[in-house]
Amino acid sequence: MEDVRSPPEAYLDPEMKLFLQESSQAAARYVNTFDAPIIEAREAIELAQRPFAAGGPQMASIDERWIQIGGRRILARHYRPTAEPNLPVIVFFHGGGWTWNSIDTHDRVAREYAARTGFSVVAPDYAMAPEYPFPTPFNECVQVIQWLSSRGHEWDVDGARLAVSGDSAGANLALAACMMLRNADSMPRAALLNYGAYDQSYDRQSYVWIGDSSLSPQTWKIKWFWRNYLQSDSSEDWRAVPLKGSFENLPPLRLQVGQLDVLRDENLELARAAKEQGVDAECIVYPGVTHGFLRAAGRVSTADRALQEGSDWLHARLN
Repeated sequence: MEDVRSPPEAYLDPEMKLFLQESSQAAARYVNTFDAPIIEAREAIELAQRPFAAGGPQMASIDERWIQIGGRRILARHYRPTAEPNLPVIVFFHGGGWTWNSIDTHDRVAREYAARTGFSVVAPDYAMAPEYPFPTPFNECVQVIQWLSSRGHEWDVDGARLAVSGDSAGANLALAACMMLRNADSMPRAALLNYGAYDQSYDRQSYVWIGDSSLSPQTWKIKWFWRNYLQSDSSEDWRAVPLKGSFENLPPLRLQVGQLDVLRDENLELARAAKEQGVDAECIVYPGVTHGFLRAAGRVSTADRALQEGSDWLHARLN
């Protein structure tokens, strides 16, 4: 265990440190995303982050289709690693504080999961705040799962063998959707949750140690994202803040988080609480890496390890 009297930067994996430097240099070419209008901020994020999603495994096919959800049509990208029919399917929700990022910034993560599991991955481009605050993104993610569960055959996937995954805000949405669908026919069979945001308490040790460091996201950024999503400072609604809810009767959960992430301790707490309520739950802490480390696939060996271990876990529960 780390000595919290030392700065968290002292524990950075050298590969992670280099990736963060490259990411920072890429972002510096564009506007300050937390000061700019939201549309300009999103464009800057896309321009800076899309190059890091390049490379990696090739797919047998990648298709984009529209799903009618309520009054909106949602674009979803379907990654098929092989031509084999009726594959199990992973629904992957990208992170970005419910505010930015996209299926493009997370394209490599989705392809990595498809290639490593041998399953189809469907990544929906759900609505984002502040234009679409809670509960719209949550509702859309729930309905995408329901749609694939009942109509997956239209995409030649097995809706009865469906798991969810996501990172950061996407992990929040994936978990909350499982909580909403518990005991339903469309409940996912497993949830792989990467460094999710599940609570609004900022006094845990990981916040105290990392929240004011140079490692993003700092505490003030997490608060900013929550305000975008909720349009207020706090909520007691478990659909937005899953640690406020019950975890009984949920499918197996695997949480993955970096040692140097302000969200680390709420991930550990959630896994403990779920396990105490009878859920097959575990939380793996990966040393030397920060929030968002999966997007360093191919550059940081710990990211590749987490992608493989998470994929193996999903494969065992869906195959």
